[in-house]
Amino acid sequence: MTIERAIIAIITVLVAAVVCGATMPRVIRVAERFDLLAYPTEARWVHRRPVPRIGGLAIFLGFLSGLAATFALPVDRFPQEIERILLLVLGATIILGAHLYDDLLGLSPLAKLLWQVTGALIVILPRLRGAEHGLVIEQFNSPFGGVVVLPLALAVPFTLFWIVGMMNTVNFLDGLDGLAGSVTLIAALVMFVHTFFRPAGNPQFTISLLAAALAGSVIGFLRYNWHPARIMMGDSGAMLLGYVLAVLSIIGGAKIATALLVLWVPILDVAWLIVYRLWNGRSPLEADRGHLHHRLLDLGWSQRRIALAFVTISGAFGVLALVMPAPLYKFITLVIGGLVGLAVLSWLARLEPAAYRAEQQESKASSQ
Repeated sequence: MTIERAIIAIITVLVAAVVCGATMPRVIRVAERFDLLAYPTEARWVHRRPVPRIGGLAIFLGFLSGLAATFALPVDRFPQEIERILLLVLGATIILGAHLYDDLLGLSPLAKLLWQVTGALIVILPRLRGAEHGLVIEQFNSPFGGVVVLPLALAVPFTLFWIVGMMNTVNFLDGLDGLAGSVTLIAALVMFVHTFFRPAGNPQFTISLLAAALAGSVIGFLRYNWHPARIMMGDSGAMLLGYVLAVLSIIGGAKIATALLVLWVPILDVAWLIVYRLWNGRSPLEADRGHLHHRLLDLGWSQRRIALAFVTISGAFGVLALVMPAPLYKFITLVIGGLVGLAVLSWLARLEPAAYRAEQQESKASSQ
């Protein structure tokens, strides 16, 4: 690590944070003036007053500003990397635009999924031009030794599933003040450390700056989103963060295990809830208070306490991902963490707090 590189990384974080933070009050005023607010019309909503829900726009501007700063600073990049960054920005713009429309006017679940797939294909399909183009997960370290190489016919759908899955994981996590933003910040910081200092002797400095720009923009946002929130990121912000995290995990070589560890709790929660809803004959896309953070809230936890608990767990898993010497240890941690998480989720599901039972009864009554 050189002092110059450290200064460039700090400048990137500061530019992204300052631009996002300076833009946020203006976004709030515009939202309030034109009534671009989320109203608490459903039992699953935790806000009891209208809140602007277009914070994703300021996050995006902060992220772009941080990236732009790196191009104005003495940072050397290969043409291949510049192409991938442009694809990331193009895909992120599509994701933001489509889900900003959803936040304001609404989209059907199928339409949202199609836009998510479109955003993912923006970075995937150029790979068909040759190995030097696009972003596809074609190989990763096996926990049992060696490298698993995927043929392109499998790598493309696997990458598509990874990007779309990450977007929806962060979106499902965005249910309480500061929750999705805080966990994303931890993930971005872990990605930054992973690429700024590694591989030993040849760190991925230029890739680390992407994580720095993301972390800075989230820092600028959290000032206004920490409980009690003055603005929400909306689906546009949550999908944007999930998209950027997914691409970051593969743009400098597959870091799937690291991303999985940091986001293991929300990923497990999403998987559990999908199975739980299907098991009970309900749509997996149905919105309710079944998420882990909602259940903890119904049990009397405060929003800040829940956000801090998620941050602590994600941070601990992130540290483990950085210090573990071999993929096998990460795999074992994922398995043990998964078993413990499933036990906790099963226990919480059996409790069924009064607020959750009331919502389910109301849902059943309205469907009859």
